[in-house]
Amino acid sequence: MRNLIYLFAACALLATACKKNCHTTPAPKPVLEHRSLQDKEVSYLHPQFINIDGDTTHDVYFVVALVNDTEGVHAKFTVLSVKHAKLLSHPDSVIKLTKGDAIPVIPEHPREWNGFDTYLCEILLPAGNPADTTWRGAWVAANRKYIGVQFMKGTEPYLGWISASVDTARDCMILHEAAWRKASAGNIHAGDLD
Repeated sequence: MRNLIYLFAACALLATACKKNCHTTPAPKPVLEHRSLQDKEVSYLHPQFINIDGDTTHDVYFVVALVNDTEGVHAKFTVLSVKHAKLLSHPDSVIKLTKGDAIPVIPEHPREWNGFDTYLCEILLPAGNPADTTWRGAWVAANRKYIGVQFMKGTEPYLGWISASVDTARDCMILHEAAWRKASAGNIHAGDLD
């Protein structure tokens, strides 16, 4: 009986010691860096290069391009990834994210990271009646929506977002702010600042 008591006491001490050593403090959440883009305006003949993280390399280029076809003149609002950046997109356009939407390291199909689907929205001036302008596309009249971006800094991939609006009364896009952190920290959410 005495051996059984010693065995029970030893097990109790071992369990207590394990509990104390097994509780680990979770790693701190990686910092999400943030900066203002000072409400830069993008319009025809006024493109904007954006250097998201403030280093010496531009990451994305916002431009309004004119295209003529049989339908009329299209003023296309586009965002182009520069060299090492990618945009979160559908097969036909850049995705318009709302605050809180996930920006994943690896998106689910049909979403993908690429630098080729750059369309946001457009103004159409019809060939038959140029005064009858029409806006179309997912980003028409967007108010502080988000573009998911992925870019490289040295050899490290980063994940982030750019906040933008489209002002249809003034025919321009307004770039508000950006945030980013290392992609190794996992998914982020549009509009998050911490």
